[in-house]
Amino acid sequence: MAEIEIGEEIEGKNNWAYKVSVFDAGKHHEYDVTLSFQDYDLWSRGAIAPSKVVNKAFKFLLEREPASSIMSKFDCSVIRRYFPEVDAELPKMGG
Repeated sequence: MAEIEIGEEIEGKNNWAYKVSVFDAGKHHEYDVTLSFQDYDLWSRGAIAPSKVVNKAFKFLLEREPASSIMSKFDCSVIRRYFPEVDAELPKMGG
């Protein structure tokens, strides 16, 4: 099981930015990720911290592809381009 670490949160004009590290199968992967206020509201309805939404987004991705296949820099909105079910599935995911 991959270990996900969400780094410091930087709030921008209409999003949050994070450095995310994933440790999987003895390898370390790093990502620069942004989460828009709009996707945060859609996926959490404000019920959990934005960093937890990013964590859930990575769990969602890692269930569907290896850490090495995830883009090193992206906005979470791009997930729906590859996995349209994200809008229905992510809000249901635990922690």
